[in-house]
Amino acid sequence: MTKNQQGFTLLELMISLAIGLLVVSAATAIFLSAQRSLGFQLGMGDVQQNSNFGLAMLTHDLRHANLNTPSNQKINNKIVGSGLIFAQENYPSSLHAGLADIAYSTQNFADDATTGKSDQIVIQFIPQYQIAEAFDLDPEDETQKINERLVSNTDMFDCEGNSIEFTTAKDDEDTQAVRPTMVQRYFVQKLPTSQQGSDGLDRYGLYCDSGYYSAGDSTITGLGTNAQLLMQHIDAFKFLLGVKNPQNNQLRYLTMDEYTDLMSSITEEKNYLQVISLQVSVVARSAANIGADASLNHKTITLPGSTTAIVFDGDASLNKKYLRQLVTQVVGLRNTLGAS
Repeated sequence: MTKNQQGFTLLELMISLAIGLLVVSAATAIFLSAQRSLGFQLGMGDVQQNSNFGLAMLTHDLRHANLNTPSNQKINNKIVGSGLIFAQENYPSSLHAGLADIAYSTQNFADDATTGKSDQIVIQFIPQYQIAEAFDLDPEDETQKINERLVSNTDMFDCEGNSIEFTTAKDDEDTQAVRPTMVQRYFVQKLPTSQQGSDGLDRYGLYCDSGYYSAGDSTITGLGTNAQLLMQHIDAFKFLLGVKNPQNNQLRYLTMDEYTDLMSSITEEKNYLQVISLQVSVVARSAANIGADASLNHKTITLPGSTTAIVFDGDASLNKKYLRQLVTQVVGLRNTLGAS
């Protein structure tokens, strides 16, 4: 005896197909949303890692400013040896004739990825060293005293990765120990062609350039020849000066131009406005764009010391496809003793 075969009715089949399509659609939407979210998070992680790592290196270097210099632990635009270099007055006179713009801290120094310009910071310091006791040929005769012998810290490197070397006086030679003064500048410039994208937006980075001079030199050796990249995809770089007022000991932050304008009318050394800290800011950009999520990127960025939001160069809709973050850090200049 044959049994009747039973199957899905047309209505049941249509309902099951509809349910299946809903499940597949929901799963696809969840997958695409997770994929976009991952891209968004990777972009933000890239921005944060790049900016935080680079700023850590930068602030470590900046804390060396004014170390062992003949500035009496003051930083201003009128004293020789000032750890932050504003003008030729901060250098020994032997260097004045050969100085160029790259040798000074400057507001609005160079083009960046915005419609404005980025700043440049230039510092100087003498690396830490130890002085061994001078060797006396005749303790009673100062003319017979050998110059000091210098023992250097061989583990010190400049921001380009070069070992910092000293010329050391010997016990049995009447030679002078030479302590180089390191000069390091931090600035934004366009990345090499190999690191540029294909979308037409220029990529910039934060660079460090190092040089040095010794007593009597007429030039700063190495400055401007071999700058090294500290941070990729930096759209802007700005700094403010933390300035202590000697009249009331109050601290305020000024742009470079504001500071030099105020100092131009101050003639008495006791009234000089001493710089005791720096506030550095970078605008970091993600390496890759976030594509379809560009509509979510409505962030506007205003730099410290400014009242207007940044406007980026290039197509506005394309710029929105990149994540950007403003990262700011205050660096206390430890070699100023509070500018007391």
